Amino acid sequence: MHLSYFFRCFFLLFLIPSALYSSAPPQGKGAITGRVVDADGNPAQNVTVALKGTIYGTFTNENGVYNLANIPPGNHTLVVSGSGGMPREITVFVEEDKVTSMHDVEVNNLVEMEEVYVTGKSESRRKQEQAYAISVLDVKKAYAQATPLNKLLNNISSVRVRESGGVGSDYSFSLNGFSGNQVKFFLDGIPMDNFGSSFNLSSISIGMAERIEVYKGILPVTLGGDALGGAVNIVSRKDASYLDASYSVGSFNTHRAAVNGAYTHRKTGFTLRTNAFFSYSDNDYRVLAPIVDLNTNQRTDERWVNRFHDRYRSAGVKLEAGLVDRSFADYLLAGVILAANDKDVQTGATMDAVYGGVQSESRSFIPSLRYKKSNLLTEGLTLLLHGAYSSVSALNADTLMRKYSWLGEWVNAAERGERYYTDAEISSGEWLLNASLDYRLNDYHLISLNNMSSLAKRKVFDKADPENESNKIPQNLTKNVTGLSWQTDYKRWSATIFGKLYHLQSASYKIKDQYKETQRLEKIADKKTDFGYGAAWTVFILPKLQAKLSYEHAYRLPESTEMFGDGLIQQRNPDLKPENSNNLNLGITCEQNIRKHTFWLDANFIYRNTSDFIRKGVSVTANPTTGYENLGNVLTKGIEGGIRYRWSSLLDIGANVTYQDITDNQRFVENSGSYVGGSQIENMTYGQRLPNIPYLFGHADVGLRFRNVGPKGSEMTVDYTFSYVREYYLSFPGLGSRSSKNVIPEQLSHDAALGYSLENGKYSVALECANLTDAKLYDHYRLQKPGRAFNLKLRYFLK
Repeated sequence: MHLSYFFRCFFLLFLIPSALYSSAPPQGKGAITGRVVDADGNPAQNVTVALKGTIYGTFTNENGVYNLANIPPGNHTLVVSGSGGMPREITVFVEEDKVTSMHDVEVNNLVEMEEVYVTGKSESRRKQEQAYAISVLDVKKAYAQATPLNKLLNNISSVRVRESGGVGSDYSFSLNGFSGNQVKFFLDGIPMDNFGSSFNLSSISIGMAERIEVYKGILPVTLGGDALGGAVNIVSRKDASYLDASYSVGSFNTHRAAVNGAYTHRKTGFTLRTNAFFSYSDNDYRVLAPIVDLNTNQRTDERWVNRFHDRYRSAGVKLEAGLVDRSFADYLLAGVILAANDKDVQTGATMDAVYGGVQSESRSFIPSLRYKKSNLLTEGLTLLLHGAYSSVSALNADTLMRKYSWLGEWVNAAERGERYYTDAEISSGEWLLNASLDYRLNDYHLISLNNMSSLAKRKVFDKADPENESNKIPQNLTKNVTGLSWQTDYKRWSATIFGKLYHLQSASYKIKDQYKETQRLEKIADKKTDFGYGAAWTVFILPKLQAKLSYEHAYRLPESTEMFGDGLIQQRNPDLKPENSNNLNLGITCEQNIRKHTFWLDANFIYRNTSDFIRKGVSVTANPTTGYENLGNVLTKGIEGGIRYRWSSLLDIGANVTYQDITDNQRFVENSGSYVGGSQIENMTYGQRLPNIPYLFGHADVGLRFRNVGPKGSEMTVDYTFSYVREYYLSFPGLGSRSSKNVIPEQLSHDAALGYSLENGKYSVALECANLTDAKLYDHYRLQKPGRAFNLKLRYFLK
């Protein structure tokens, strides 16, 4: 990839509008904006601001600012109240089509209730009080931190983000035993399946998100996906006008820059939103690697060496422009995502293979259109539309006639290609349409209808093998998921029932009679239709004690990369079948507030009975590869729990732990070696724990915040996190002796961070040390992660 492409992307980082906060009320309505402060004049966060006798209300943000929109004109009483303080009532007159700006409101004797990562207030709390099993990660307090977005998710119980190396390395997301594509990712409700490797959780800026919603079981039909075991929805910031810029530098020559901003014109409703990022790292950290004598091809010993072919760089920008709060639309936004990356490939599926010239690149171009209209034609009817086209090009090059060792030494090889000779470009295009209708019958009942359709096409051209017949065969994948739900909400309880119709259509090829004289390619096509259903229920046993129960019979359709491979390390399997699962979640949450003390506790039981489970396997060979296969039946039973304590705004301490027993539940399998059709034999791995999946892990964190350390409006933060993963096997534990098994060892990881901000967060600096003890860490078999690393982050914020 040409450097100029990256420079153009990086230049877009600075094409950001900045303006003071502004908003425009819809025609015929008014709006109120203002700020709440404490006795010292500092912003008061999470204070309730509501109009007396109405349904209009909100919470103040981290700057003490509140905004109330769609307010009927006339006289109103504004009620401002915080936990521990006396409510304040202020009379306000709202004019039609105008924003009424209020003077600062001082609330005395206020117990400060800041946002908490997993159990935040405001919209986060309202989400968590739904019937779905959901955790909400409020990332506002992490904007100044150097921690990447994907690693923050490890703060949530049942979640494990597994990385294969340093910055830009492949990662997998594990949730309740499901991982990879079994857990879907969304950006503002839009599937991210085909955004490309250059625009994902590990690359985008943390400042882009307002919160992250993690669904641990069933999904609302409005998300429109076919997730089997949960989903992650990244919710973008909704600030009308702001500017947030940051730069960090760290170990292994790592650099990250990000600019996020928005501008909204009060009168016209015109809005422009930008999110941009740039990342670079040499990833030359030390690993304990096997040394091979290139002349004899024999392994001699293990040594600590530096990775020498692992550079990574990426850049991307997301732009949206349009109108908001108009009579014809809540919003109408046209957008585009431009992203690119290139990286050197140091290893195969394990560190037994080492490369010195293999490279991969990715480029993404994704135009989109979003539209929302509330009270369409009739009161209570809401329409949401999203259309997009994703064009992604992935380039894989393995052309050198060399063989490398971990010492960086090389010898000439007899053939081109360190793994196999290729210089291929994989071009993927996908059309996506997501349409949703919500109709609120009254205050208690809501009906939702959603349809998500996608058509993905893929073609391959390999300069190293331009006459390859398999690359001339078109490969297509069409998906359609339609969902219908009914939701009822009352004061102490709510419930949801739903049904989903899944349709899959694919076209590809298979190799027949491989390694025989009659070997040939054969075009194949397949169609599948399935029906899923489920229900969720929650009740507040006490005002602060909530119980949840949910069940779903879910299906997950294979992705194009699983069926068609990645052209490099991941092998293809066009015979993959959709997996289906019966999922049960039972949970309880309790919160107790005693003056300045807040205690929070939750516990969840999970049950999954999955058929045709799609599992990612690893071949431990001279050139290790990965691939996906169906397992007949998998049973998952687990428990997760978390506890958190907060004292005022000074101390925040919490921990969570997850245990999941995931076993092969297929008692009999087909006897592939039998000459008699239909013969079955007992499955040798029946009842054994599934390999290469963590089953016991936990997380703990402690945070201290000291306000006004130095100038007024300053804040100093001290944070510490600890992660634990018990050892687990790469293969089934019942096969072979313990000494012959490959093991992913026990992991103990410690991170620490120190931060300081001025002028209520306008300027901030943070110093972070990851892997404080310089431990050998592995998320995957024989793929060592970085040792001790330092990062320094600078941030500027204007609103």
